[in-house]
Amino acid sequence: MGTACTPSESHQAPDLFYLYKTIEVGKNPTSVVAGDLNGDRFADLVTTNISGDSLSILLGNGDGNFRDAITLRLPEQPRAVALHDFNGDGNLDLAVATAGNNRVTILLGDGTGHFTKGDSYSAVRSPVSLAVGDFNRDGKADLAVALRSDKLLILLGRGDGSFLQKGVYEYGDTPTSVTAADINEDGLIDLLVTHGGTMSNSVVVFLGKGDGTFRTPVPYKTGHSPLSVSVLDLNGDRHVDLLVVNGERDDISVFFGKGDGTFTQGTSFGANAGPISAVTQDFDGDGKTDIAVANNMSSDLSVLLGKGDGTFWQPPRSYRTGTAPFAVTAVSFGPQDPRPGLVTANNLGNTVSIFLAKDPRSHLVPSN
Repeated sequence: MGTACTPSESHQAPDLFYLYKTIEVGKNPTSVVAGDLNGDRFADLVTTNISGDSLSILLGNGDGNFRDAITLRLPEQPRAVALHDFNGDGNLDLAVATAGNNRVTILLGDGTGHFTKGDSYSAVRSPVSLAVGDFNRDGKADLAVALRSDKLLILLGRGDGSFLQKGVYEYGDTPTSVTAADINEDGLIDLLVTHGGTMSNSVVVFLGKGDGTFRTPVPYKTGHSPLSVSVLDLNGDRHVDLLVVNGERDDISVFFGKGDGTFTQGTSFGANAGPISAVTQDFDGDGKTDIAVANNMSSDLSVLLGKGDGTFWQPPRSYRTGTAPFAVTAVSFGPQDPRPGLVTANNLGNTVSIFLAKDPRSHLVPSN
């Protein structure tokens, strides 16, 4: 496989971020999400701390600083979390996948950054990832849950914070993540599931029927041990494309969408050691999509700037994180500074790393 630039190209990656601070959270954080939990228009953070049996709630001040962490005890190894207003009261709620007791638990927000426990639902075995979408077009948020037991669970929301189990799909080998998006442009939400087992090594497309059920899954071969997938338009043709992070052999697979739910494979490119999670944004302000990759084994971030054609400038700019980052998210910390910063959840460091954006206007990459 090739890389995103040829040996004749000369590129000095601009320095777009700086590590602002590192904040302690619970033991072994595995995910981090951002949203306004208390209605002050500042971004807040939630981490799942799998060995600490807890969530850490960090309420933001709008400038990259946060109040002291609120610890929310949640037994049985919380692994992943999704933010959404599940009961329609205008406050963000949490759906948490707990791998230790094989359940999905709903925590209802009160608009101040505090939560009360709602219902929980059996997730068969080892839920590892959650995606939110309206799968049956009733205007209420539903959940898709990827299970390590080679299954995909669908929970349909009632709009009051409770859910009804719609179905379980069994396919592939060792699901590692699930993402919801309309990939065939029919107005219906579809699902993409990465399968990291040696028998699969694929990203699997489940096209939605609009009634909470899905069509026969279609796999696309990826690199070794795919762990996550991002959905975005990489080449400017107004069709969604896919970026798949492969945990082994340290590469990222690109798939170009045709607009009908099918894909053709593009050129793969490299990251640092042990890529595990990625987030996409226009980080340098040139109108082209860029990518930031958390590398678990090298304890750093790789930031690669897009050329607008589905390829990326190489080599990437690297930033040291805390030890063994498991997840990364892009965050605009306050309404006065819409430029996205980055946050990593550092699994062995028991911390999050906060990266603030430098002014991107002086760092634009020259066009080809």
